[in-house]
Amino acid sequence: MADTDTTTAIPALENLIETALGKGDTTATQADIALAGNLLQTLIPVIVEKAAPNLDLSGIDAALTKILTGITDLKDAIATKPVAAAPAANATVGVPRPSVPGQPAH
Repeated sequence: MADTDTTTAIPALENLIETALGKGDTTATQADIALAGNLLQTLIPVIVEKAAPNLDLSGIDAALTKILTGITDLKDAIATKPVAAAPAANATVGVPRPSVPGQPAH
């Protein structure tokens, strides 16, 4: 019997696609992504039941959700510029480091 529960990987994939498209995507594009997601969510359990009935669809779904969400988080982290931290009060900015004979200079 196919797992008829909805998967969480498909919405995560939809979110990743929407993130990749940026804010300039249209309402029609969003509707197409949602339609494709619904289609995949319907077909995957049926295909898995026929092709590999002993496959753990819930486990695969959980793993794919983590991967796709992680990719989206990674993209967001790369796109976000961190705020420059102020140097610590005891930091030695601009003070030359002593050199050690025989060691390369840093």
